[in-house]
Amino acid sequence: MRPLRLASAGIGLVAVAFGMARYGYGLLLPDIRRTFGLGPAALGLIGTGAYASYLAATALAGVLAARAGARRTAVAGGLLAAAGMAVAGLAAAPWMLAAGIVAGGASAALCFPPLSDAASALPGRTRDRVQAAVNCGTGYGVAIAAPVAILAGSAWRHAWLAFAALALAATAWAASVLPARAVARPARGGWRRLGRPGGVPLLAAAVLLGAGSAPYWTFAVTHVADAGASAPASRAFLAAAGVASVLGTVTGDLIRVLGGVRAYGLVAALEAAGIALLAAVPGSLPAAFGSALLFGAAYNAAVGVQAIASTRLVPEQPSLGLAATMGANGVGLLLGPAAAGALAAATGLATVFALGAVLVLASATVYAVAAHETRSRPARAARASRRPAARRSSRPAHRPAGRRGCGRSASPDGR
Repeated sequence: MRPLRLASAGIGLVAVAFGMARYGYGLLLPDIRRTFGLGPAALGLIGTGAYASYLAATALAGVLAARAGARRTAVAGGLLAAAGMAVAGLAAAPWMLAAGIVAGGASAALCFPPLSDAASALPGRTRDRVQAAVNCGTGYGVAIAAPVAILAGSAWRHAWLAFAALALAATAWAASVLPARAVARPARGGWRRLGRPGGVPLLAAAVLLGAGSAPYWTFAVTHVADAGASAPASRAFLAAAGVASVLGTVTGDLIRVLGGVRAYGLVAALEAAGIALLAAVPGSLPAAFGSALLFGAAYNAAVGVQAIASTRLVPEQPSLGLAATMGANGVGLLLGPAAAGALAAATGLATVFALGAVLVLASATVYAVAAHETRSRPARAARASRRPAARRSSRPAHRPAGRRGCGRSASPDGR
């Protein structure tokens, strides 16, 4: 399989599923609100439904990818994204809109994990680069969706239908590239494999990253608009974050140079700085765009580091670890807006953003714990391999160490 073809197929699917089907709702929300006359509670409920469907689909993504194969699972996700956005664009009533948004939210969970299985057959350095590039598909999607939304103006339905057409094109390309057969077999023990050393803190770091980033994704555009920015400038602000996130393509090389812990600490610090900058000077448009560039590039890189680490957690079935980490990040993104909204009502958005920056920094500490636990796994395996039965035998065992399961496993630190 050619890495460039696989990367392009993955970028296209992730762009339409995450950048359009999932984040398009927030991008088009002001005009949708005026059309249907919906209040904040109803709009928030629809958004919550999209995250809930995403989490539900995440629980099935790893199993589906292993049993049905990368092609079928990813194509199903792409078709679901296209159908959801078409329904949203043609919606004549709020319930139809909600159905389309919820379907689009579920599609994102089905598109990404199968791609990690397909990439598992590539050499290590190439595999990390492909996974990092695919993870940046969200940025490409947002970067394309924002100009489309600006051109559509109040005709938000046209934007949804344009997104749906792009989803069909991306799905067709992925169907011609991805392997039909399952690349990885379902791992024995299923989700219990995530209990390996380093698994729990890795998922906890993903929750913290999602919770700390959610206020920015949810309220940053509103914060900028309330500070006096026009509607096109507000949407361009989100587009800047999307374009910057493409820089996360170098995540694999960053891990190789710095190691996973230092790389994650660096990008977490940059993301926290971007969030804090918007909290400090929301009225300055140059500062706001600087914040968007920092946040977009660093958030996507942080997710990329976690994604690469998760595929190493269950190397025999990368999609399982990736689906779990995506789900944990989704939990944080689901809980973050509700908590942020309640806190903002009492203290203001500046405080909310400051707390988000703290949570992002905390995720770096927890990630370091995950890396430490995973590095200790080979030593534990070596101690466990010293069985008492060998002492009772009159003949020493001469089996190669590799057959005793003592091989060195990769860690989130990338070492």
